[in-house]
Amino acid sequence: MLSDLNINFQILLDAIGLIQGVTIGILLMVMGLRKYRRTFFLGLFLLFYSLELGYWIAINTKISSVHPEYYLLPLNFTWILFPLFYIYTQQVSVFSNSKIKYWLLAPGILSMLVQVGIYTMPYETRIVIKESFWHELIFWILGTYFSWIVAIWNLRLLYKHRVEVLNTYSFIEHRELQWARFFLIYLLFTSVFSHMIAYIFPTAFADNTVFSLLDLIAIYWVSYYGITQRNVRSLFSNTWNPKAIRSSSSPSNQNPDINTERLGEIMDHIDRHIKESNCFINSDLTIMDLADGVDEHPKLVSEAINTVTGQNFNSYINQFRITRAEELLRTDKGSHWSIEGIGTEVGFKSKSAFYSAFKKFTGTTPTQYRESRAA
Repeated sequence: MLSDLNINFQILLDAIGLIQGVTIGILLMVMGLRKYRRTFFLGLFLLFYSLELGYWIAINTKISSVHPEYYLLPLNFTWILFPLFYIYTQQVSVFSNSKIKYWLLAPGILSMLVQVGIYTMPYETRIVIKESFWHELIFWILGTYFSWIVAIWNLRLLYKHRVEVLNTYSFIEHRELQWARFFLIYLLFTSVFSHMIAYIFPTAFADNTVFSLLDLIAIYWVSYYGITQRNVRSLFSNTWNPKAIRSSSSPSNQNPDINTERLGEIMDHIDRHIKESNCFINSDLTIMDLADGVDEHPKLVSEAINTVTGQNFNSYINQFRITRAEELLRTDKGSHWSIEGIGTEVGFKSKSAFYSAFKKFTGTTPTQYRESRAA
């Protein structure tokens, strides 16, 4: 009977998260069956993350005192949540062609099987197991440490992904996977915070409503970006070895600095090509397009830009765009254009990207720059 249960605002939040998370998780799994989307494992992550709320609902409502069959439900997914998110981010990142680390799921699958086995045992046996030190150690302490390690490893993957994107695309919005990086940091922070409270200050939060609210935020967060995020494709060939090519094309009796000289020559060619073709005004310009224009391998072009200019491809191209924008802002023609129009004219797809790049290179905003010139 509902009247026998302990229902409060925290339980209500957990129930909302459970229902919505399961629903959207299944939707993401179905979407993941399409070739251009890789949301199946994110759907599993959201499904398990939401189902785990059922574990806490059963505890907080004291439902097991009325229905012992609900005691120690096999809904502890500590070992598998972060590995699922890792596999999702790898599949949508530029490293999707690399070997997917499915082995990270093994401890989580084993944990789930053991929990199901325990759940099939008599009620009295489940009580003894739940109160044992080994249950706490295996399913919570070690599982939590494992998940933190995977999360940090995932942050490293996302950092490498961002570097690759900046060296490949001139338009990077929705490709950096910043939301995934911030989401991981959010999960790590809330996980560490909740464990500190549980073990160091066990009486600090008698009401756990704040943690239910944090879980609900996480569910809506990953749901929104899971639906809107598309795969980020790597444009580089995985079989190209720049060192091998340069060593085979360079005479062995030449100075070792020939590599630097060669990169300098390529960089001169790149500069001339960009200034003559104005290819930077193409908002979808990629390293592949630039490489085709100078008839060099894209990785060699990228290495030349990184080494000689000390910039990534995205910053290097934006530098030309901002220089052109400054020219327009100083002319009478540009004075009749909107700031957004000038940004579009020089190759930016969005006003926010234009403002961010302009501030980075000039230290001021386009509006302030125009006003200072008019004064």
